[in-house]
Amino acid sequence: MRLSLVRRGMAAAMLMWVCGHAANAAPQPEGIPYPDLSPAVRTLLAQDYLTADERTALRIRHGTWEQGDLSDPIARASASLIRGAWNDDALRDERTPALDRAEGSLRRGEPEACLTLCEGQPGPRALRLRGEALLDLGQTKEAIEALSAAASHAGAGTLADVVEPVLARILLSRLREAGHADYRAMMGSLSRVREQVDKLAWEPRLAEAALLYEKDNYPEAAQALTEAMTLNPRLGAGWALAGQLAVDAFDMDKAEAIATRLDELAAPSPSPEGAIVRARARLRLSDGEGALNALAPAIEQFPTHRGLLAARAAATAATFDDAGAKAHLDALDALAPGTPMGYMETGRAMAGARQYDEAADALRLATKRAPAWAEPWIELGLSELQAGRLDSARVSLEKAASLDSFNVRAANSLTLLREIASYATIETPHFVVRYKPGIDEVMAREMGPVLERIYTRVTGDEPGGIDHEPEGKTTVELYPNHRWFSVRITGMPRLHTIAAATGPVIAMEPPREGPGHKAGAYDWSRVVQHEFTHTVTLSRTRNRLPHWFTEAGAVYLEDSPNDYTAIQVVARAYETNTLLDFDTINVAFVRPARPTDRSLAYAQGHWMYEYIVERFGAESPLKLMDLYAAGVREEAAFAQVLGITRREFLDDFRAHAGKRLGAWGVVPTPEHPSIRELLSASAGATEEAPTTPSDAMLDRWLAEHPANPFVLDAAVKRMLRATKNAPTIDDAPLLERYAAARPVDPLPHKLLAAIRLAGPTPEAAIPHLQYLDEREQYTAAYATELSRRYLAQGDLTRAMEKSLRATRIAPYDARVREFGAMVAIRAGQLDDAQRHLEALTLIEPDRPIHAERLEALRAMKAR
Repeated sequence: MRLSLVRRGMAAAMLMWVCGHAANAAPQPEGIPYPDLSPAVRTLLAQDYLTADERTALRIRHGTWEQGDLSDPIARASASLIRGAWNDDALRDERTPALDRAEGSLRRGEPEACLTLCEGQPGPRALRLRGEALLDLGQTKEAIEALSAAASHAGAGTLADVVEPVLARILLSRLREAGHADYRAMMGSLSRVREQVDKLAWEPRLAEAALLYEKDNYPEAAQALTEAMTLNPRLGAGWALAGQLAVDAFDMDKAEAIATRLDELAAPSPSPEGAIVRARARLRLSDGEGALNALAPAIEQFPTHRGLLAARAAATAATFDDAGAKAHLDALDALAPGTPMGYMETGRAMAGARQYDEAADALRLATKRAPAWAEPWIELGLSELQAGRLDSARVSLEKAASLDSFNVRAANSLTLLREIASYATIETPHFVVRYKPGIDEVMAREMGPVLERIYTRVTGDEPGGIDHEPEGKTTVELYPNHRWFSVRITGMPRLHTIAAATGPVIAMEPPREGPGHKAGAYDWSRVVQHEFTHTVTLSRTRNRLPHWFTEAGAVYLEDSPNDYTAIQVVARAYETNTLLDFDTINVAFVRPARPTDRSLAYAQGHWMYEYIVERFGAESPLKLMDLYAAGVREEAAFAQVLGITRREFLDDFRAHAGKRLGAWGVVPTPEHPSIRELLSASAGATEEAPTTPSDAMLDRWLAEHPANPFVLDAAVKRMLRATKNAPTIDDAPLLERYAAARPVDPLPHKLLAAIRLAGPTPEAAIPHLQYLDEREQYTAAYATELSRRYLAQGDLTRAMEKSLRATRIAPYDARVREFGAMVAIRAGQLDDAQRHLEALTLIEPDRPIHAERLEALRAMKAR
């Protein structure tokens, strides 16, 4: 098993040093800057008593060397070890100390050479290097012996006498169960050497960061790393650890920039640590091909580097090349028999790709190979948690906690499992709803019928339906507040604010206002329908389909009209010729190059999916899914199902999008020119066109272009300025014309609804309220008002329908509940009325009127 002090975790604290610039450091390339050099180091370097050689040695030690400082191979080797330039000739030069050459050999993936160079060398560093090299050769028993000797070394109290035994103990903690006192002893030793031996030493701080990282104590690890990097801004191991922090915090831009920094430090050869950071970042984005591309240059230079080979196996598995992944794992085993690293990396990658069975197989093998190492047990437990297999998750996480009682991630995950275990459940034919007893029962007991309707729609064979039923029941976990929801989705590689599907589990925050809640009211049925679509497509395809396609299918199956904001995003991209292609649309979901790219990816993907259904038939997306699941690439799948190439599809789609946008009055057409085009046409050949139309121009255009949406939009804006946003019935004809010319803009409907409701015929507001309610996700106002209008008309069926929708959007709003109870009683739906009143006793337990009304209703039902 290969030790790398760069370990996986998620940064919970910002690394302060990435925000500053270093004094006495190398020139700054674009990207992440070097950290500021510690003032104490700057003061030391400025001391007059230093000889030239002493100053040079200090500059090298603290990463501030100049080219002239590296005049001999020993100095170059020292600098190369610091910056991670393992291929530097100085690390092969016979004049370089043997242990420095041994370190270089080990980091290049040449453990045999490392062992040879360590022969006859005294001290804990030689023993630690020997132990690492033996691990790289799969000789675990011998490695434990060497590392145990290093860990028990008792020297004269020098820096190496303290730091090297700690590094050995970190390795040993993966090979044998460590006592609780061991962690405290290591931290105590590092603290003493930092405070008593050398206050400017970066080694104990880096070791402390690695140890805290091993325990998933991210805030303190980040603090220790910050301190180390200010003492040596060119510290390659520190940059590598920072890169892993960025990956696990899902800050991929920072991770890529740090990988670039590592390559710059290691130049002219690529950095294997940088390649691993870059590959892991891309694996978190479900980009197996990108991860392989990131690894290739480093593997060419370091073909036996165990960390690179483990990452290659994981990346190959992420491309769903099972045979290739197995071949790479076998090749790694040939170099390091019995190593858990390949299976550990592969299992983690498979869990991130929602391939939970494959993840479990790989991670269980990793735990068998390294039963004392907590991390594979943690990853297995978290993967099983995402898969909804709570008993299995608990066993793995309890094992991890028993191995490492100081591991924060294991402890937090067990706390989450205990929280979930305290929840009550409600079962329907196809779902299990988990909720915390108390007020959330209000929503939980109403979810069943809606969930079953969603199931029928999503799994059915109506246009857009996935025509597939997943095995077993889907679990919907209703968390009591944003904090618990955030804990549940920690580490998930997607942007989630309300709900998230991990496959057979959908976690969600309730649509509730107040302290501890960020979501507020929202149409939870629409959100769950989107997430359950992911569950079903995952089941049908094993998640083996392009990212844009799975999101597009889920948006399509929301069964809701196009959002105007999304339409405007697509329109801007169409007009500026910046619609996404099939490569950039996948990246835009998780690594957007522009602020609007993620929104564009969702909107454009939805339109593309819809276009496939409309042009090629409702079966076409399903046929594509099956080909993707079978491992067929997107280009070949398009040719087989759609009969055209992806390039041809995009060309046709662009033409389709242009026609659609033009028909909706969102982009100019020859029939309906834009205001800019009209202004240009109004200017003479030698005149400069005005930037805004005068009132006279606008009046003339309204007469000449009565259906032009751009002219009508300008006229509506002028009217709103004149009326101070309070239009009257006299303005209704203009608003009606604008609504007809640009049917996707909700503004005229909002204004017309307000005008009609204030007028003598409020029922005339119904079409506009209906339009708005169909598109609304975050307020129950339109549904409530529609219910009132239908109630006034005596249409009790529609009044009930809209009042039920209002309570779905705002199930914890007492006013909405009271209104719903009144409508239900009027409609003779006493069971619904009782449900609302029972909810009110939970929502407002301090108001006795609710209990009194509930008793009165029960008495009414008993008559």
